[in-house]
Amino acid sequence: MLKNLKSLFIVEDEVEASEQKAEKPTKNKTAKTNSSSGVNIPPPLPSAPRAQAVSGGVDVKIVEKLLQAIEKNNLEGFDYLEYKKSLKALEKMPMDEATKYRSAFATASTMGVTLDKLLDTVKFYTSVLDKEHKEFHTAFKGQFDAKVSGKEREIAQLDATIKEKAEMIKKLTEEITQHQQQISELKIKVEESNTKISKTKNDFELSYQHLKSQFEADITKMNSYLK
Repeated sequence: MLKNLKSLFIVEDEVEASEQKAEKPTKNKTAKTNSSSGVNIPPPLPSAPRAQAVSGGVDVKIVEKLLQAIEKNNLEGFDYLEYKKSLKALEKMPMDEATKYRSAFATASTMGVTLDKLLDTVKFYTSVLDKEHKEFHTAFKGQFDAKVSGKEREIAQLDATIKEKAEMIKKLTEEITQHQQQISELKIKVEESNTKISKTKNDFELSYQHLKSQFEADITKMNSYLK
């Protein structure tokens, strides 16, 4: 039954042409990024090529899946699908499209089929397709959220983390520079203080020795001259 339905709705040549027209993704140029933080941070890994907009095409497997849903919900009696078969049988007949449609409907009329009934069955099968369409988009949204949106959110979070840590590195680098400057200034002060204190010490020692030597000289002279 599925094979028969495929013959009614799939034209292989059109499918092949549609597949050949599908746009091939082009190479994505990686944009150069410059760090505005002034901090040396590891270079980013090569960017994965972003998905390019591509043209779709009629996919035989997808059409088969949709037709399976139609087949599963096939109505009893002569309906749109049987009418479509009648049109298919007239495909190679030398008559225009309007005549083919009327001829197939004339056959259907002999079985008590009315235009309203045909249209109702078309609407029914359309609703089957619409249900499949809705279910597909529900599944598609789940897949998209899991494999695209979710990953994009993760990328954004990691990018924010990188920027935050880059700012932290920048701040720490600035603090280190300040500390190094402070160390240089303190070393100068230490050297100045050391020189000053050492001079004071030496001055004291020399002054002390100067006075002490006089005291000792006087003691020697007093012992010599006054005894």
